[in-house]
Amino acid sequence: MRPVLSRIKKISALLFGLDDILKQHKAKVRKRGAALLTLERSQHTISRKNIPQTALRTLYRLRDAGFKAYLVGGCVRDLLLGKAPKDFDVSTNARPEQVHRLFPNSRIIGRRFKIVHVVYGQEIIEVTTFRNDDKSAIQSREGMLVRDNSYGNSIEDDSNRRDFTINAIYYDIDDFSLLDFHGGVYDLNRGIIDIIGDPDTRYQEDPVRMIRAIRFKAKLGFKIAKRTEEPLSRLAPLLLNISNARMFDEVNKLFLTGHGLQSYRELKRYKFLELLFPGQKGIIGTADFDRFIEYALASSDQRTLQQKRNKPHFLYTVFLWPKIERLVAKRKAKLGHELSPQQRHEVINQACDQALGDQHSVTAVPMAIAGDIKKLIQTAILITDPDLEARQTEEIAQQPSFRAAFDIIKLRAKFEPELIPFVKFWQHYYDEAQERFNLAKLEREERRAARMEKRRQRREKSERRRSRQELTAEGQACMERPTAAQEQFNDDDAAARQERLARARAWRASMNLDP
Repeated sequence: MRPVLSRIKKISALLFGLDDILKQHKAKVRKRGAALLTLERSQHTISRKNIPQTALRTLYRLRDAGFKAYLVGGCVRDLLLGKAPKDFDVSTNARPEQVHRLFPNSRIIGRRFKIVHVVYGQEIIEVTTFRNDDKSAIQSREGMLVRDNSYGNSIEDDSNRRDFTINAIYYDIDDFSLLDFHGGVYDLNRGIIDIIGDPDTRYQEDPVRMIRAIRFKAKLGFKIAKRTEEPLSRLAPLLLNISNARMFDEVNKLFLTGHGLQSYRELKRYKFLELLFPGQKGIIGTADFDRFIEYALASSDQRTLQQKRNKPHFLYTVFLWPKIERLVAKRKAKLGHELSPQQRHEVINQACDQALGDQHSVTAVPMAIAGDIKKLIQTAILITDPDLEARQTEEIAQQPSFRAAFDIIKLRAKFEPELIPFVKFWQHYYDEAQERFNLAKLEREERRAARMEKRRQRREKSERRRSRQELTAEGQACMERPTAAQEQFNDDDAAARQERLARARAWRASMNLDP
């Protein structure tokens, strides 16, 4: 990351001579609030070649309809850093209903903020209307914005509602310039995360901004400005006021997008972990837990680099495993006797329900994912059971959750030597399961390719049929269309037609053509 920042600094300072301009601009922002800095196309590195056609199409259609439209947020930030953005957000003065009318392939979502999603196949362009600082917005007793659909009339109004300065840089499709009202370009060049406005007020309005500050620090390798950093630990409990569904999404972004290990370290530093994973006091922060979690998250980050998916049920299983293990041990001790397989299954299920119930108070783990977590835990505990009957091994190895359960046990075996014999025993079964999975995946891909080929052939056949129909229709029209002579003959009056016919008959007689 540092080489990237160094490259941007050199571009700014050496090529375009902007370093002093950016410093002065940031100083003006500090003194007077919003202060516009415009960077012409020659003064920045963003090119339309790096913006997908779907985003450009959205911008152009809004502009052609008479509205203002800008790229803004993480996409502009990442483009300036030389990264490939995952999402492209558009800000406009068009109201959500107007945007929806312009794009038949769109839908309005959101209750707290109305947003329009313009859908292009698997890709979504998020379009938001300018906001303003209207004091009539509905707030909770803690100062959190509950509803704020007060629309602004200018880009400056909208910039004041953005969260961090580095996310408040606008790309103008009209002249390809960058517009900066809060010193975001300066902070981007210096690797600083700074909130717009008073930190306490902005965090109280939306506590998720605290999570976002930590995530950007982990993702970008930036520093958090002192004034932005100071309230984090103090205001962390405000996160409990956020809906657990929204928190589930935010936690996934922290750990499943390629910077999970650094996110874990930053969350631990700011004492957010116990809040995000309740009921784990005495577990989180211990040396054994840290070693296991950090190794698991490093492996997860590596999967992201390899373009492989990381799934939430694996993440939550890793984090909740020690807690579930403790709950299982307590329940076994309370029963005080050797458990039958059925009783063991019930004990594990009850422990999972309790741990997931506690977790649900913060992050709403969907039922399908909770079911996968239970299966994963059940299977992982079974494959480490020394009293497992031989007849059960094949049955367990055939279960869909076996490969993921084995992966967890293999991760744990790095730090728990007593699990190594189980890894060695099950490795053969795992290899076979992996081979079956790869074959099934290959078959799915072949079936998919065959379906795509059939669709292509049907499309080509339909196009050929349409072409034939058009040619046939054109030929029929030509046959039915009168010639120039016929048109002239039809246009003549009766006397002229008789005269023309008489001349024709005389000519035929002179040439001996009449019978």
